[in-house]
Amino acid sequence: MKLIDKHLLRELLIPLCYCLVGFAMVLLIGEMFGDIDRILSARPGWLLVVRFYVSILGPMLQYLMPASLMLATLYTLYGLTRNNELVAMRASGISIYRLMLPFVGVGFILSIAVAVVGDLWVPHAFEWAQDIKSNKFNIGTTNTIQRCIYLNPEGQRQWIITELDPKKPHILHGVEVKQESTEGHRLYVITAARAEFLDQQWWFFNPYIQRFGLTDNPIGQPTLMGVGEHSVVEMPEFDETPEAFVSAVRKWEHLNMREMYHYLRTHPGMAERALNEKRFSLHDRLAMPWACLIVVFFAIPAGARTGRQGVLSAVFAAIALMAGFYTLAQIGRIIGSLGVIPPWTGAWLSNMVFGMVGIVLLKRLH
Repeated sequence: MKLIDKHLLRELLIPLCYCLVGFAMVLLIGEMFGDIDRILSARPGWLLVVRFYVSILGPMLQYLMPASLMLATLYTLYGLTRNNELVAMRASGISIYRLMLPFVGVGFILSIAVAVVGDLWVPHAFEWAQDIKSNKFNIGTTNTIQRCIYLNPEGQRQWIITELDPKKPHILHGVEVKQESTEGHRLYVITAARAEFLDQQWWFFNPYIQRFGLTDNPIGQPTLMGVGEHSVVEMPEFDETPEAFVSAVRKWEHLNMREMYHYLRTHPGMAERALNEKRFSLHDRLAMPWACLIVVFFAIPAGARTGRQGVLSAVFAAIALMAGFYTLAQIGRIIGSLGVIPPWTGAWLSNMVFGMVGIVLLKRLH
């Protein structure tokens, strides 16, 4: 049985690689036509160019991989059927479901891989690629963010940062921290020209503090917290991290799931429509990679019957099912974002419906 599994995997993985490279090249060629002048002008080096285009392809991986896997599965099963290999294997007493196990296993593994890569690498890599493109491939240019506002409802604090460099978030320029009580009135405001995050602690350079009374009235004048005009004061009570500030100013699609969850937890006052959209995208980040497994459920019955119903009809049937899957996914996005159904239900709707359809088709396979 191991020999048969190795044979089936080899027959599947080779066309899968070809399909994946082919689809990627088509997308890259279209992308390169718009960038070739900038690349020739900036001359950034071929390694950076390769990294740029790999990063550009990242968000498309959740579509490229299922499409490539479906076509590779159809092609593999068509070849096995045409050469009567499936008939010979089944004649030796091996169940058709056991023979299809390597295909399902590849779909499952690729779903996990796309989910992990799509969360841990794709968002920040795509953000980097967009920054490089906006800077016309000049890698020395930095995009600083002016006036970043960060709320920490758990700590009852608000940070106002005059200038933040996403590439060096541990160094802040122009910091103002407002500390409130549990009743909602100001306790004090600390201002500093600069702050640095060192040894898991914030250090404020030449900070001043203004305290407030119970009626939110200032008590006296701002006073220097340290000793001397160039003092550096440790702030152990501030538990905010540089990554939290960057997450607050990044575009939503550039956040990973952990950063999305942190953003939702620290922004409880969002409008219901915006909250539903963000909750949907959080669940969608986890749901969409499972298309790799679901398209295998479509492709196996269609590919295994190519000898009886013809190649074109099998391919069209699988493509129609895949188109229906993504159409229902868009419908789920709309109604989930509008709050017609819970956002998590909208994100998983196409997976649940077409997953059941795929299982029914597999059960009818003889």
